[in-house]
Amino acid sequence: MKNVTSILAATAITVGLGFAAQAQDTETRNLGSFDRVSAHEGIEVVLQEGNSNSAKITAKRIDLDEVLLDISGGSLKIHLEGNNHNNVDVEVVVTYTGSLEGVRASSAASVVCNDWLEADDFEVDASSAGDVDVKVTADDIDVDGSSAGTIVLEVKAGDIDLDMSSSANITISGTADDLEVDGSSAGDLRAYDLTVKDADVSLSSGSHAKVNVSDNLRARVSSGGGVRYKGSPRMDVNTSSGGTVKSN
Repeated sequence: MKNVTSILAATAITVGLGFAAQAQDTETRNLGSFDRVSAHEGIEVVLQEGNSNSAKITAKRIDLDEVLLDISGGSLKIHLEGNNHNNVDVEVVVTYTGSLEGVRASSAASVVCNDWLEADDFEVDASSAGDVDVKVTADDIDVDGSSAGTIVLEVKAGDIDLDMSSSANITISGTADDLEVDGSSAGDLRAYDLTVKDADVSLSSGSHAKVNVSDNLRARVSSGGGVRYKGSPRMDVNTSSGGTVKSN
């Protein structure tokens, strides 16, 4: 009987510790004005348009006061205090007013928005295993992916200027007038579902791009880089050191 009681007590303690480990805290903070958002250190950020600037924070295995929301120069930086944050889980739902002009994710953080973001100029940046998934309408869009960053974009754009390096993965769909790509060090662009009139693609060091071009394609490819294209554009191609340009 004593053994049974001991087992039940141990089980109760284990279950209680399990529930405690899964406990989460929630807090809503009012925010000042901002037009750019950056997420860091594994934080999951969800953007939604609303009537006031605020952030709802949900955190597990970390104190809420260690989740920092700093605004400087119009940029909202969402990050954690200190350096030792193993096995923490933080989600921040950011409600914004007005238009946003840029999003950034780094250090395994993510930024997601299901609403269309509209601006004259827009910047997207993902680095160090950061993840960005947004929809953007803009005259000019700057896209920068590096160090295993992942970017998924749906766009309605005039010009897209894209830089990718160090195993970045970028997927773009939608429409644009002009696309300029600079890729190196195993960057990967998948843009068959992005219809563009003109594209200028420069690739090296094992980077690859798939593009869909109607009018003009200029490609400069070297050192194992590769371009595959859809459409019947006029071609201006220069390859060297194992670079390739092929129709799909």
